[in-house]
Amino acid sequence: MLDGCQDKKLLNVRVFDENIKRRVYNRQTAEAKEKGESNCPLCAVGHDANKDRIWALKEMDADHVEAWSKGGAIDESNCQMLCKTHNRAKGNR
Repeated sequence: MLDGCQDKKLLNVRVFDENIKRRVYNRQTAEAKEKGESNCPLCAVGHDANKDRIWALKEMDADHVEAWSKGGAIDESNCQMLCKTHNRAKGNR
């Protein structure tokens, strides 16, 4: 299938499935509401109008805490939800 390539990383899909995204979103949102801060961890540490904004799931992207390109796993423990702006700005850091 991969013409003899042995790099198993090529076989991994690098996106989180919808169930993982929803569970992480629900957990993050509940914790954020309890603390009175944004459910985007990067907005929550900011000083702008979004520091306490609760984003809708459709306004967020699933992010690898440890970048996939640097060996980060595709599992719930390595997933966080970020607002689309912060996720796109973060890149593979």
